[in-house]
Formats: sequence, structure tokens, C-alpha cells
Amino acid sequence: MTCHLAIRLICDYIEGRLSPLAEEQVSKHLASCPDCMKILDAAEETLEVYFGADRSHLPHPTHV
Repeated sequence: MTCHLAIRLICDYIEGRLSPLAEEQVSKHLASCPDCMKILDAAEETLEVYFGADRSHLPHPTHV
């Protein structure tokens, strides 16, 4: 997975709208890409600030 594709899928990833395979691929990419992980963290923080949602139930990349 490329950074470009991972970034395009981050919102769907956060909201749990990806297929299990796509979620796994994004998760693996995020676990190995600190730049994309920063984007994920920023997106989650933004959603928390503006919507106050508890996002602890969301998938989080596992280190492979």
C-alpha cells in the first residue's frame, strides 16, 4: 500500500467503513510508516476535538 492510498482511506479506516482486508492493509501500512501514522493521529485528534467522540474502540495499527 502506498502512502497516497493509505491517506485517502484514513477517514474510512477511523470510521470502520473498510472491508476487513483493506483495514488490515491500512493498519499494516500505518504500523510501518511514521508519516502516515502522524496523519492518522491528527485526524483522530481533530475528530475528538470537534465531535468529542470516544474513539478508543477504533482499530489501531499493529506493529508487524
